[in-house]
Amino acid sequence: MKKAIIYVRVSTDEQSEKGYSLQHQEDRLRQYCQQQQIDIIGFYKEDHSAKTFERPAFNELLKFLKTKRGNVDLLLFLKWDRFSRNAADAYSMISQLTKLGVEPQAIEQPLDLNIPENKIMLAFYLAAPEVENDRRSLNVIAGMRRAMKDGRHVTMAPKGYKNARNEQNRPIIVPSKDAPMVKWVFEEVAKGVLSIKEVWRTARRKGLNVGRSNIWYLLRNPIYYGKILLPAYKDEETKIISGLHEPIISEDLFYEVQDVLDGKKRNPKPKYTAREELPLRGFLQCPRCGRALTGSPSRGNGGTYFYYHCTNGCKERVKAEEVNKCFTKELARITIKDKYITLFEKAAEHYYHQNQERKSEKEVQTEIDKHLQRIKKAQQLLLDGELSAAEYKEIKSQYEPEIAQLERKRQDIEQMDANLLEYVKGTADLLRNLLRYYNNATLPVKQKLIGSIYPKKLIYEKNEFRTTEVNEVIAAIRRLGAAEEKREKEKAPETGGQSEEVIRIGSIQSL
Repeated sequence: MKKAIIYVRVSTDEQSEKGYSLQHQEDRLRQYCQQQQIDIIGFYKEDHSAKTFERPAFNELLKFLKTKRGNVDLLLFLKWDRFSRNAADAYSMISQLTKLGVEPQAIEQPLDLNIPENKIMLAFYLAAPEVENDRRSLNVIAGMRRAMKDGRHVTMAPKGYKNARNEQNRPIIVPSKDAPMVKWVFEEVAKGVLSIKEVWRTARRKGLNVGRSNIWYLLRNPIYYGKILLPAYKDEETKIISGLHEPIISEDLFYEVQDVLDGKKRNPKPKYTAREELPLRGFLQCPRCGRALTGSPSRGNGGTYFYYHCTNGCKERVKAEEVNKCFTKELARITIKDKYITLFEKAAEHYYHQNQERKSEKEVQTEIDKHLQRIKKAQQLLLDGELSAAEYKEIKSQYEPEIAQLERKRQDIEQMDANLLEYVKGTADLLRNLLRYYNNATLPVKQKLIGSIYPKKLIYEKNEFRTTEVNEVIAAIRRLGAAEEKREKEKAPETGGQSEEVIRIGSIQSL
C-alpha cells in the first residue's frame, strides 16, 4: 500500500471570493485515498499565499519528508494551484521532492510526469494561476492609480484621518478626532523650540496614540496638507496630486516643519529691539568668557552712548561706535581684487557647463527609485496575501513622506542649477562692491550680510577682529587668487583662469 501526505491550502481572499474551503479539500483527498487504498501518514493545512514556498505548514511538511526519507510515496493535493502559483518555484520544488522519493500529484488534475508530453499540461496548470495572479495584480494597481489620480487616498487612513464614504459611496478619508492634535504636533515642531522627542511625549500625554518612530513618518507625510503622492510606474513619473480630502494643515506649515527636520530652521533667538547703532549685536563673542555679547544704550555726559557688553559678569564692555568703525575696516581688508572675482566667474561658468547633470541630483533620484521599489514590493506582497493591510500601510506611510521630501530636494537642486550663473553674477557684483553695499544697506540687510560672510561669531579685541573662518565662497576665491599670484610669480603658463576649486551652490546662494 502506498503512503501519502495530504496537503490543503487556501488564502483568505480565495476563500471569500471563490468559495475554496480547507474542509472541502480535506474531505475530497481523504475520500480519494480511501478509494485508491492509499495510507495517509500525514496531513498539513494552512491559510497562506502560494506565491512562494515560504509557507509555515509546507516548511514543516518538507522537514518531515527529509526525516522520513523513503517512507512517503505521494504528496497529494486537490489541484496544482494548491501546490503553487509560481511556475519556476514549482518546477524547483518538484525536483526537490523527486530526489526525496516523493511524487507530487493533484487528484483533480492527475498527470504522469514520466510521460514527456504531460509536462506541457503541467506547464499550463502551473502557469494559469500565475497569469491569474499577475492579471489581478495589474488590475488592482491600475484601479488604485486611477483613484489616486482622481485625488483619492486608497489605503487605510493615516493618523488624524478616518476611512469613510462620500455621497457616491466611494471611499474617502475625513479628519478624525485626532486631527486637532496632529495639527498641534506640526505647529509645535515648526516653532523649533522643543525637540521631536519632546513634542512626541507631550502629544502622547494629550492622547495621540502614535509610536516614537511613526512620528517622523507623520511629519513627512504630504497627505496632511491635502496632497497625495503618486509613485512612478512604468513610463509615468512620480507626481504630487491634489487630494479630494480635507487638509489638516497648510502647505506653508508643512514645509516649515520639513525645514526644521532638515536642520535648516534654527531655534528662535531671544527677541530684542533692533538698533541702527548696534548692527553687530548677536554676532560678537566675548573674548574673556566666550559668551555672546549683547548691546544697549547708556546715558551720560549729556548724551546717549551705545556699547556692546557681556551679561556673564566678566565686565567686558566696548564702545559700539569704535567696534562698528573697525568692522568696516575689516570688510575693506577682506575685499578681493577684481581680477580674482573675474577669475571666479570664469571658473564657476566652466564648472556649470561641465556639470549640467549634477551627481547629487542623480543620488537623490536613486534614493527615490529605491523607496518606490520598496513600496511596489510591499504592494505585491499585499496582493499575494503575505502582508496585512496594516503592515502595508505602515510601510507605505514610512516611505511616501521620504519620497515627497526627496522630490522637493531634487527640484531644489534643479532650480539651483538653472539659476547658478545668476547667483554667480550677483555674488560677484556683491563682492566687488562689498563695503559700499554694507555702508548703504538697511539694518536687516547689514545683519544678513554679516551672517552670510561670517558663519561663526566674531571676536573683537585690541582694536581688531579675529574669527576662525569666513564664507566658503570668499575663502575659495581668496585661495584661488593666492594660487594665481603664485603662478604669476613663478611665470607659469596660462591656464585659462579655470580652477579645480569646487564651491557649493548653497554657499554662493547664501551671499
